[in-house]
This record gives sequence, structure tokens and C-alpha cells, in this order.
Amino acid sequence: MIIDDYDDAALETVREVCQELFHKNYINEFVFSPNESLKKANFHYSFIMSHYNAIEELLGHSGWKLRHDELARVLYLTSDYSVARVVLNKIESYFLLAVRLIYDDKKTHASASGEVYITVRDIIEQLTTLGAVDSVPKTDREKALRTLAGKNIISRMTGKWGDMDARLAILPSVICAISSEKTANVLKMMSSGEAEEQNDTPDTEKSSEEDEEI
Repeated sequence: MIIDDYDDAALETVREVCQELFHKNYINEFVFSPNESLKKANFHYSFIMSHYNAIEELLGHSGWKLRHDELARVLYLTSDYSVARVVLNKIESYFLLAVRLIYDDKKTHASASGEVYITVRDIIEQLTTLGAVDSVPKTDREKALRTLAGKNIISRMTGKWGDMDARLAILPSVICAISSEKTANVLKMMSSGEAEEQNDTPDTEKSSEEDEEI
């Protein structure tokens, strides 16, 4: 394997980036820190791109496929094993859908690297417009937002999780988390009165009967 020639320092960084991929699935070219408006180059993204073949080969032996969306500048994993799919509850699925719809609507005014800035209120208003929900309790809002942030799909800029005026950045990874085709299918299902949606975000969490795969 290519990685057999790596020294201890490089191997440790490989372990770090692989752990982030396993647990967060998406690695964007840029990252944000709370209460900071300036994005920063993501070292893990740069490292993987510099060692793509070695990391791809290593992950492949474990059943993972390393992917790179060149347009969005996002690295992520896919797997053919159903056990590797992440599970969202209904509110979390609605939030992902709303975030993707808002991103599509606002991306023409996005920053050069593709981020779209919104508030939690924007998400709730989008869901209300869709007729998906009338309101979402603060605890459910917080849980849904933390879940999406945990997968590097959004980043909190200002405010507290769940607060309606909290400011968020939607990261380019959202287009990998739920495709345009899946978004259109979900909207069609909702308009026809079907209650359940499924999306396509491979990850490391197992499914449960009451939850929905994305």
C-alpha cells in the first residue's frame, strides 16, 4: 500500500482525517468558528487532497469510497453497506430539506466559496411555507441543527443553537448530503400527501425503525 511508506507524523494525520470522515462524513475546503465571520482554509481538506491516492486506497480496504465533488470542493465518503447509512428523525430530515432549498435559492448570491448565510428563522419559515410544520420546539430545533452541524453541513456563526435569530452558514456539502434529484422527489412526495421521505447521506450510524435514512 502507498501508505506503508509514510512516517509516523504523516500516519497520525491520516488517522485524524479518517476519523473526521467516519464521524462527520463531509469535509469542506473552508471552515468557520463560532462568532467569527471569516472562513479559514481547512487543513484536513488540503491534506487529503495532497494524499488522495493513499487515503483512497486505505479506506477502500475497509469498504469505503472516498469522493471529491470538484465543483463544491467537498470530500466525503460513500459505502455500499446499508449499515453505514446515517439516520435522521423527521424534524432533522425536514431541516436538511429546508437548508438545501434555501441554499439553492440563495446560492447565486453566495460567497465565492459557496456558503450561504441564514438564520434559524429562515429555516422555520421555509418549512412553514412547505406546509411541513407549523412550529418546532426550541429543543427540537437545537437537536436538528446540532445534527447537521455535526456532519459539517452547517456552521453556527452567532447566537445559541435553537434561537430563532442565530446566524448560520450553509456549507457547500449540503449539495452532497441531499441531491437535486432527491430534493425534487421529496417535494413531490410532500405535495402528493405522502408522509415519509428518504435521502442519501452515507455515514457511520445505524438505522432504527422510527427514523429515516438520508
